[in-house]
Amino acid sequence: MRCSICGAKLKKEGDICVNCYREYQEEEDLKKDTKEKLKLNRKYSIAYEVARYAGLIILFLLAIIVSFLSGGILNGFIFILIFIGVFGFLLFWDKRIAMATQITFYEKKVRYTFKFLFFDVDKTVKYSEIDDASYFQTYRQKKFGYGDLCIYTKGIIPGSGYINGIHIKNVENISEVFKQIGQIVGPIKK
Repeated sequence: MRCSICGAKLKKEGDICVNCYREYQEEEDLKKDTKEKLKLNRKYSIAYEVARYAGLIILFLLAIIVSFLSGGILNGFIFILIFIGVFGFLLFWDKRIAMATQITFYEKKVRYTFKFLFFDVDKTVKYSEIDDASYFQTYRQKKFGYGDLCIYTKGIIPGSGYINGIHIKNVENISEVFKQIGQIVGPIKK
C-alpha cells in the first residue's frame, strides 16, 4: 500500500503515512489557533501622503504656473483639473490599499491578509518557520512615526521577502511594535 498524499510505501494498512498525518495535525492545530495577540494595520494619513508626493506636487505646481504664463488661463485651469484628478486618485488608491492590509499575530502563527480589487492574499506562517524579522524607516517615515515591517521565512532567497515573506508598510510606532512582536514570537532560530 502507498500513502494517498505523498505516495510513500506504508508499513501498516491505512490511507496516509505518518509524516503526512503529522503535517495534517499541525495544519489543524494552526486552524484552531484563534486567540489574537496583536493586530497591525497599514496606517493612512493625508499629511504623510502629501509629504510622500511632495515632488509630484511641486512638478504639477510648476506646470500650472508655466501654463498660466505661456498658454493662458484655460490651459492653467486644465492643468489644475488634471492635478486634482491625479492627486485625488493617488490618495484614494493609497487609502484603499491601507484599509486592505492587515497582519495578525496569534499564539503560534502570524497571518497576513490583503484583499483589494483582484488581489486576494492570505498567508499564514508558523513562528517556527520565521527566519528573520526586521523593520526600517525612511526619513519621511521617521518624521511621522511610521516604519515598514518585514518578516522573512526560512528557505527564501534574500531580497524576495515580498514573495515568501510578509511585508507591511507604514506601521505606527514601529520600534515599540517590533518589541511586542519579539515578545510574542520569541527568539528567532536561525
